[in-house]
Amino acid sequence: MPRLVMLVVWAVALTVTSVSHVTLPRGISFALPAGWQVTTSRINGVRDPVTVFTATSFRLRHIHPAPGLCSRTLQEQWRLDGAYVQLTEERDGASRRRMLPRTPSRPRHFRLDAEGAGGLCTPPNSGELTFREHGRAFYLFYGFGTRAATATHAQAMQLLDSLRIEPPPRH
Repeated sequence: MPRLVMLVVWAVALTVTSVSHVTLPRGISFALPAGWQVTTSRINGVRDPVTVFTATSFRLRHIHPAPGLCSRTLQEQWRLDGAYVQLTEERDGASRRRMLPRTPSRPRHFRLDAEGAGGLCTPPNSGELTFREHGRAFYLFYGFGTRAATATHAQAMQLLDSLRIEPPPRH
């Protein structure tokens, strides 16, 4: 019997810590937690900054970008125990040049501790951060449902801490 319990504990630990490595164009990669979904499609009407990816702890279906900043897709499919992170990049030369001097360097570890409405017009516990790396400027939108587990918060931060960004491609 102890052997069976040990096997079950090992299987649960394996499930919780399992990740998929995602590599995107333009030198961006990260570890996607088990059970999370990722899309590179726009989920709102914003074209600049450019959506790099949106990762969710729940499945997004029928992505139809609505005009403007708010994501109707996230609003309609929101789960009280869910979470999302969205990375966007300022690629327009003039906008990027204006943003870079006033944007902090990428943090060693991300802190996602907002407690107000923010990010993509999602429910409370959402927010927005900006950072720069290798001469590239990024916005990070995120949100947590009011019943999101501590583990879900940890998974979102692990995803972001695993984020690798290479210098911009040369033309």
